[in-house]
Amino acid sequence: MKRFLKTLLIFIIPLGIVTLGFEVYLRTMNTEYKQKITGLTANYSDIEILALGNSHAYNGVDPRQFDLETYNMAAGNQSLYFDKRITLKHIDSLKKLKYVFISVDQHSLYFSSQGIRDTWLYYDYDIKYKDKTEFWNDISHFWLGYTPRIAVSIVKDKVLDQFKEKQSHSETVIKGFMPHYGSAANAFTAKNIERKANFFNGEVKDSNEREENLADLEDFIVQLKKRDITPILFTLPMYNDIYGHLLKEYVDQNNEDIQYLKQKYSIQHFDFSNEGEDQSLFYNSDHLNGKGAEVFSKKMNTELKKLL
Repeated sequence: MKRFLKTLLIFIIPLGIVTLGFEVYLRTMNTEYKQKITGLTANYSDIEILALGNSHAYNGVDPRQFDLETYNMAAGNQSLYFDKRITLKHIDSLKKLKYVFISVDQHSLYFSSQGIRDTWLYYDYDIKYKDKTEFWNDISHFWLGYTPRIAVSIVKDKVLDQFKEKQSHSETVIKGFMPHYGSAANAFTAKNIERKANFFNGEVKDSNEREENLADLEDFIVQLKKRDITPILFTLPMYNDIYGHLLKEYVDQNNEDIQYLKQKYSIQHFDFSNEGEDQSLFYNSDHLNGKGAEVFSKKMNTELKKLL
């Protein structure tokens, strides 16, 4: 029995030390979410435009291209559910806020949970997904919040960065905006484009959330308008070749839903979905690169100036 306990301690003590080290690191590391929320709160008194959405907007809306002070609160896989709650959590502090840009993509109305990212966002934004219980994720960021595989990957990337001459520019958050640079290898092969389209097709086909999400978005629009803040829907382009692989019935439904919102609430939709012919503006088939973000952010600014 003593031998067993000794063997058990030999196993448990190193595991406990490793776990403790990861727990401390994961709870104190400067995540992209932390950078974004810190930037938002630091600029409460200046922000006039808030951009929301998933990675298409995160990598595609460059705040530097707008005449009004703009901040990008979009993030990878961020849903309309969180767009709304992030904004309403901070809206009373955004004294100069005039416009909220809400990204609506092919799949935006068809999902609300961000998977494991729900917990990551909870850690840094203190916003829960519906009635999800985060008790155990609070107990252990390493085993449950990030999971060991992702935690080890995060630490490995940080260690490798120390051996580089300088931090990769792709990790720089600029007014909440994270640009891509260049184009990903093999991103525009027919096989990879079809694979990406099938991802979006699966998101919409397997969902039963459209009506709930549409109603939640309507309430968001109403709450913004009550505060004399103008909501503007926008759709950034994907590379043209992807559209032929998308399920037409859902594309048509998405267009109908956007038209419904435009007419019912007298709001604008900045739609650039038909302007994805220039491959040099894309990082991959559905994300703009830094050059593309500059081009289309300037176009958004031009459309906004027309309203003014």
